[in-house]
Amino acid sequence: MHKAFALFSVVLVGSVALAQPAPQADLACRWSAQLTAARPGVSETYSVPFDLLIERTPSGLRAALFNGSDRIDFSSAVQHERDVTLRLDQYDATLTAHCTQVTSKCTELVGEYVRQRGTSASHATVTAKCDPAAPAEVPTPSKFKNPMVGDWQFAFTDSSGQPDAEGIAPAHFSHNSGHIEGTIAPISGDYGMLSDTLSSTDKADALHLSRFDGIHALRLDGHLVSPDRIEGVFHVSPGHPMTFVATRTAASTGFDEAEHLTTAADPSEAFRFHGLDASGATVNEQDPRFRNKVVLLDIFGTWCPNCHDEAPLLQSLYAKFHQRGLEVVGLSYEYVDDHARSLRLIDVYRRKYSIGFPLLLAGITGPGEIERSLPQLRNFGAFPTTIFLDRHGRVRVIHAGFSGPATGRLDEVRQHFEDTIVKLLNEQ
Repeated sequence: MHKAFALFSVVLVGSVALAQPAPQADLACRWSAQLTAARPGVSETYSVPFDLLIERTPSGLRAALFNGSDRIDFSSAVQHERDVTLRLDQYDATLTAHCTQVTSKCTELVGEYVRQRGTSASHATVTAKCDPAAPAEVPTPSKFKNPMVGDWQFAFTDSSGQPDAEGIAPAHFSHNSGHIEGTIAPISGDYGMLSDTLSSTDKADALHLSRFDGIHALRLDGHLVSPDRIEGVFHVSPGHPMTFVATRTAASTGFDEAEHLTTAADPSEAFRFHGLDASGATVNEQDPRFRNKVVLLDIFGTWCPNCHDEAPLLQSLYAKFHQRGLEVVGLSYEYVDDHARSLRLIDVYRRKYSIGFPLLLAGITGPGEIERSLPQLRNFGAFPTTIFLDRHGRVRVIHAGFSGPATGRLDEVRQHFEDTIVKLLNEQ
């Protein structure tokens, strides 16, 4: 009996020793990370570098994505031993990673980024290294002065050599702390901040720009042929490489193109719209709160980075002009016809930007959905699209796309929107 008890005691103690949790790894670092963009059934893959900041604060773990100077904070960061889970609630996405090192200071992470897209999910491999002692690579000097700084016009062609749907797009790039950063801005909206995270040591006058923001996985590989010409390939998704030729041009001015893409079938008619509010009730243009008001309609999606860029501006306009007679309404188009999920994502979007105006679930992003739900629009082509209605509910201006912070035109857009609102408010 005593021997049996002694044996049991030894086994139990041994079991306890084996069950001890692994030590909590130190993950605090500004990681040099890389996402591999892939798609089932498509042979093309490409890597997209970005910076991943993980830091400890008095309130707990915090994390963010960086593309050059552009920062995107994760909604939450949770660590368990050598594993970390980072959430981007606004995109219903999760980055999970495991420290492959056994020591307390982790220097390598391997994991996966998963973004839910309605009934399906996209998966991408993520790796990251933390080696602050490693010397920075010095790029081969260019024979051209300030090779990419300035304004450009990109002409895109698809893999068959035909003009791509993006067509011709302006772009602007500048130096920031020794790096080149900027964006390409087709009429459908800019791509967000692209940064030269990749090294150009391989070849003088080679240009490598990239962006990973939770939605986009972008990589531009180009070569400066002359001070005024760049040739290369822009990867926007696996299986969709766009060949481009970029030439220097004057800075774009005005918003004529953005305000001629989409039109109203009959501008003399009152514009009709409807959607579900947070309670599930239907709201339309007949609601008393919109009567005799100037109304700014924002067609958006919670999945759309450009829409996230525009949201703070719309809220500031609403706060500034609401007492003078401005109403703002968001019409959201989400991936699938799942009201509960869509309303949850809209609520995340509302809280993220402290939005005080109504956000309505108007439909899904499927083909023909805009034409079905908003039949008075012609040639809709961009998320977001902002529609300015006068006090009689008539369409006065339709602004397609949005020039976000990366374009350097945000103040110009703000002033243009304010001028349009004031003009409509002052009309009798």
